[in-house]
Amino acid sequence: MANLNYWAYWLGELSDEQTSDAFMLDADTQSWTGVRLLQHLVRRLEAQSPHLPLNICTTHALVASRPSLLSSCPATRTGLGMVLDKLGAAGALGRAERDQLAGLQYAVRIAGR
Repeated sequence: MANLNYWAYWLGELSDEQTSDAFMLDADTQSWTGVRLLQHLVRRLEAQSPHLPLNICTTHALVASRPSLLSSCPATRTGLGMVLDKLGAAGALGRAERDQLAGLQYAVRIAGR
């Protein structure tokens, strides 16, 4: 959750100024929507990115903590599904990233029902 709170702050989903890192552990994780964060991450899920493992992990954690994001943002869900399919076809993922990718693909499928 600390990772998600950090990203939410960095992207402006948390509006309060933070003077220490304690907010990452103390902040109410439901005080921000995650919409901006999901859109940001979808644009950064690229096979050639050196940050791909972190971005997949963060996307996985975000969707796990807010599964309703996928049903409430159909255009983002569709975009995420396309990006995930492309990453899966690229085949350059480690074991953890493949597992997280499979979990995300499943979440996208069930959110689209």
